[in-house]
Amino acid sequence: MKQEDKQYEEWLSELKNKQPILKNPEELTTAILNSISPSPSRSKSGRRKFLIGAWLSGLAAAVLLLLFINDAYLSPMPQQNEYGDWQNSTSFSLPENWKEMGLQEKNNYLSSQFTRHRQLRQTRIIQLIKENRSK
Repeated sequence: MKQEDKQYEEWLSELKNKQPILKNPEELTTAILNSISPSPSRSKSGRRKFLIGAWLSGLAAAVLLLLFINDAYLSPMPQQNEYGDWQNSTSFSLPENWKEMGLQEKNNYLSSQFTRHRQLRQTRIIQLIKENRSK
């Protein structure tokens, strides 16, 4: 093993000490520089793609931010029912025969509840806008 290490060290030192023999160093340099392709980040099309991607991601972030603000400020307000209990306006009770209902009947019921909730939310938004304008 030591013999192999010594031989390896000899080869390594021999390679380090030898100078390369070049006949035309300038021609070699120009050939190397010509063979290197320009990086995509430096080209105009690559930069344009990057800017478009950055612009689209910024736009998506702004839309998400607006949606979160909308959800935070226009979330349903809890209301007090006739029994004095506070409940959220988005909750509703299921009919008594829910377990016996078919899939289509459940779908129709939930769709009607969602439509009613959406209409109530829209009227609430309009009321808030009117209140803010009158102030």
